[in-house]
Amino acid sequence: MDLQASVVTIVSFLILAQSQAQNLQPFHQEYGPFNETYYDIFQVERPATISNDALQITPDSRNRNFTLANRSGRVLLNKSFILWEDDGAGGVRVASFNSSFVINIFRVDNSTPGEGFAFLIAPDLVLPEKSDGQYLGLTNSTTDSNPENGIVAIELDTVKQEFDPDDNHMGLNIHSVISLKTVSLDDLGIEIAPVGGRNHMVWVHYDGNSKKMEVYMAEEGKAKPATPALAAELNLKDLVREKSYFGFAASTGTNFQLNCVLKWNLTVEMLSDDSVENGGNDNKKLIKICVGIGVALFSLLLIGVGTWLYYLHKKKAASDPNLLGALKSLPGTPREFPFKDLKKATNNFDERHKLGQGGFGVVYKGQLTKENIQIAVKKFSRDNIKGQDDFLSELTIINRLRHKHLVRLLGKFPSL
Repeated sequence: MDLQASVVTIVSFLILAQSQAQNLQPFHQEYGPFNETYYDIFQVERPATISNDALQITPDSRNRNFTLANRSGRVLLNKSFILWEDDGAGGVRVASFNSSFVINIFRVDNSTPGEGFAFLIAPDLVLPEKSDGQYLGLTNSTTDSNPENGIVAIELDTVKQEFDPDDNHMGLNIHSVISLKTVSLDDLGIEIAPVGGRNHMVWVHYDGNSKKMEVYMAEEGKAKPATPALAAELNLKDLVREKSYFGFAASTGTNFQLNCVLKWNLTVEMLSDDSVENGGNDNKKLIKICVGIGVALFSLLLIGVGTWLYYLHKKKAASDPNLLGALKSLPGTPREFPFKDLKKATNNFDERHKLGQGGFGVVYKGQLTKENIQIAVKKFSRDNIKGQDDFLSELTIINRLRHKHLVRLLGKFPSL
């Protein structure tokens, strides 16, 4: 540290504020055409595969020692999302998301198709056993209709069961393959698996504020319809796990079809900074830090201001008794911390610990080992301060701030 410069250091507790306070960027990715590299991004539950530039949710080839019939599969993004969380005020925030994908449900040799395909929200990456046939890779005879399974799906069904309207319909499935709501696609001029094959685009939109889901469908290349094919009100907080996965499931039965996903776009509102990597390690979470003093209009991630640490060269401090006196006169008389503790906490203000830079100084991440507290250290240089009055005004304002997302001023660093 340059002993010729006068330095004031501020230490702040690092806190995780509410999602609206974090100004987190939404997760957004576009996938496809698909190749072998996507095995690192997706959990491909065999007999699903990635081949021919597509996600093959059920097998697309007979060149193995099994048939295409009576199969089920899943392909899920190998990353979980926090879909709901407490808002800190006694309520719950629910994430919004948009998903669009291009599919081709293909009749093999122009035969009768079966069974169906689904866009899926799941609690884990596991394909249920015996989930072929009418279960669409979603559930089985044991787990179907059990709320604990955490399943919500949009099905495109090509077989009429006794609980289905026909063999060409869209349905909203909650914990069961018996749809909560269905719509015949014949009325919209859409055939899921036409003879000769055809690509279709599907849009799934969910608004976490209004708790409304809308699903649109059209042939690829055509405009998105003005009105949804299916719409329903549902609160995902009551239906899915807090951490859930997005992806696709499909099945075949006595009759079979090829269930192909050619492209997929996914956008998810980030309620918390879930920094889970594509390896699927749900226990790894990195706290999102936004360093600042004010409360932003649309981003309220605040750092709770903890300890004011004051560092002045003896000569400078002696020549400016008004500044030193003002610091000591702050309400609550902040406690003083040894400068060596700050150096140790920030690894001697290592650039690798730098979090950002504000109007009056640089902020470093640190750890007070004795108190076991994560901190941010803001180092003020007298050369960077526009004026003593501005500096003292800022100290006074922050010291008096009281907010549920802010921690009170705890201390300062004395002059050397």
